[in-house]
Amino acid sequence: MKKLCFGIVGCGNVSKIHAESIVNLPNSKLVAVVSRTESNARKLAKEYNCDYHINLDSFLKRKDIDVVVILTPNGLHADIGIKAARFGKHVVVEKPIDIDLKKADELISECEKNGVKLSVISQRRFSDAVQVVKKYINKGELGKLNFGNALVKWYRTQEYYDSGAWRGTWEFEGGGALINQSIHYVDLLQYLVGPVDEVFAYMATRCHNIEVEDILVGALKFKNGALGLVEANTTAYPGFEARVDIYGDNGSIIIVDDELDKLMIKGKKEISSTRNQKSLTGASNPQISFELHKRQYQDIVDSIMNNRKPSVDGIAGRNTLAVILALYESAKAGKTVKVNLI
Repeated sequence: MKKLCFGIVGCGNVSKIHAESIVNLPNSKLVAVVSRTESNARKLAKEYNCDYHINLDSFLKRKDIDVVVILTPNGLHADIGIKAARFGKHVVVEKPIDIDLKKADELISECEKNGVKLSVISQRRFSDAVQVVKKYINKGELGKLNFGNALVKWYRTQEYYDSGAWRGTWEFEGGGALINQSIHYVDLLQYLVGPVDEVFAYMATRCHNIEVEDILVGALKFKNGALGLVEANTTAYPGFEARVDIYGDNGSIIIVDDELDKLMIKGKKEISSTRNQKSLTGASNPQISFELHKRQYQDIVDSIMNNRKPSVDGIAGRNTLAVILALYESAKAGKTVKVNLI
């Protein structure tokens, strides 16, 4: 079986999760990493028995790299992705696709022009719970969807924000609790309930010495008429759950920490979870399993080998960013904002 060869750009904390996902698939191989910090690149390369670079161009010129994985600060995602596409590489971008909608659109366009696949990491879509719920919704078993919320009640220490100069900045991170921690759950709302049409939000910085928000609350109106709520929070000491609720006129679901907590449909037996109620998954720098990342990487590999669209393509990542940016615009301007979807 042909193996796809991957290269990783950025060797920070999250890089190991991506490396583990790649090397644990039978049809993929990690061949090189690149970082401006040589010690980080050397360490990751040694652990995964691959080459390392400190120069992006020399890395991208390699003929043995099929797919480039971008794990840099958020504001650099599109620029590096565009460059990789021009070298003929398929592109995988850690969320968010970027912090600028125009740049995200340029990345999508450049990948299409060069005939390469683009996927944005949204691994929570691949959980068993979300896939079960998606099937119920697609079959119409929840009836008309009326409400969806995404509540992320996590905690991050000041040391977390101090661990990188780009963290907690508008210029490089593009925001705080919403764009970094809660973006996955905003993505799930659009995946499950549907496109968001307009938003209204408040945000504040309450517990950290950062220039961006550590709390944001927002109201959503979906294109299908459903309403919703978002809570993005990194002040909830010591860290609690991330929760998605979806209510229809024929049934409702609750997902907590990527596990199905409740599924209730009229005339059918209720399904309740046996999840560990005491786990505090929202604590600062939690240990994250790479299982869901691995599932998304398998989807990416399959999409390339079978020449199909990835399950989470550039437009999906771009439209999630559009909701995030609309919430920020609303919080700053104090008005309802239409979401710029495509």
